[in-house]
Amino acid sequence: MNTLIHFLNRYTELSNKEIAFVEENILVKQVPKNHVLLEEGQVSTEFYFITKGCVRLYYLTNSEEKTAYFYTENMFVSSYESFTKQVPATHCIATLEETELVVFNVNQVEKFMSFSPKFEMLARMIMEEELSANQYIISSFINKNAEGRYLDLLQNKPELIKRIPQHYIATFLGVSPETLSRIRKRIVTN
Repeated sequence: MNTLIHFLNRYTELSNKEIAFVEENILVKQVPKNHVLLEEGQVSTEFYFITKGCVRLYYLTNSEEKTAYFYTENMFVSSYESFTKQVPATHCIATLEETELVVFNVNQVEKFMSFSPKFEMLARMIMEEELSANQYIISSFINKNAEGRYLDLLQNKPELIKRIPQHYIATFLGVSPETLSRIRKRIVTN
């Protein structure tokens, strides 16, 4: 709970009344490793703030899993299009570790938005961060090869290399696990 309050206070200082409202209106959930939070084709009715753990968003393509993004502590994760438009999701979301989530459902979001304009502003800022992250990913696939994307991961999120199984990192980079091994060897020997 304190993790979420601290995170929100980075963007705008919440009043005691707003903090009490958050504490009274959220659900914290412990989720086991490898738990699917959302399957392709389901309509998303929840979004999550991660207080502990790691979550993966991925697509199923020709029965292969292709990782789009990894979410860790102090990040929101959702199928934003599915959640906001109430349409079937085109991807899956699953935990990679035992994870603690703050869960928001559609009704709670409406309740938060009507309670305080700060929550509406926070929602907009969170969506802007997600948009920026998505644009960065698209840009990296257009402008960099797999080795360059791996070097970015090492520089910007080195903890993920230790936390996430290599085959998921390979799908995130768009290469096979064998190619990732060759990339790692080249980086170590250089």
